[in-house]
Amino acid sequence: MRRFLIVLAATALALFAEDFWAKKPYTDWSERDAAKLLTNSPWSHEVVVVVGGALAGSTGGGRGGHGSTGGLNTGDMSPMSGGPGGSGEITGGARAARPETLADANGPGAASMTLHVRWQSALHIRQALVVAKVGHDKADSDQARKFIEQPMPYYVVAVTGLPPARIARISDDQLPELAKGATIVRKDKDPIVAEVAQKVPGEPGALAFLFPKTAAITLEDKEVEFVSKVGRLELKHKFKLKDMAIGAKLEL
Repeated sequence: MRRFLIVLAATALALFAEDFWAKKPYTDWSERDAAKLLTNSPWSHEVVVVVGGALAGSTGGGRGGHGSTGGLNTGDMSPMSGGPGGSGEITGGARAARPETLADANGPGAASMTLHVRWQSALHIRQALVVAKVGHDKADSDQARKFIEQPMPYYVVAVTGLPPARIARISDDQLPELAKGATIVRKDKDPIVAEVAQKVPGEPGALAFLFPKTAAITLEDKEVEFVSKVGRLELKHKFKLKDMAIGAKLEL
């Protein structure tokens, strides 16, 4: 009987500790739930980056190139807001700027900047984007489902929190160079190099990097590291794959 009670207590504790995204459908998530998924979850981590250097440290993220992408929408829900785009294609950036100006984004004397690295192609992130944009009352609309159910031919990793003015001055011709500087690193395997870099529709301070799925990431890889170099700014952050699985399925 004592063993039974211990097992029962452990099971109850595990259920109590289960994350909300595993307990209830996204249509029942609150805007606060969506914000947590987008900023501090297995798929989105806060990262502090030293300007002119490499990764300074990471807070949060606990358990808790130019061209077409075939209609992939990496953005926030532009079609639903009535704004332009929705295809996920590159937009903006009429004035040219050296990519390394991103490293000076916080102005003279700035030592660091706080960014978020978000696994944009993950189902739960796409669901959270819908809830954050239209609320859970409209999260089951036809347009929302179309956004969520669109095919994902790439792994998409977005960096948010970049200075919008700097992003706007990056020309389309400079995006391929940004893509070349982004990789997903796995132990004992060749890195996956981004094929495309995009500005994210609806998020003026965000860049998305699209990685081919020809070399599939699996749970056996255990951990992947996203690396992005933009001039003097270098961002590195690791994701634990077991935390990004729903049941036995890895959700990227």
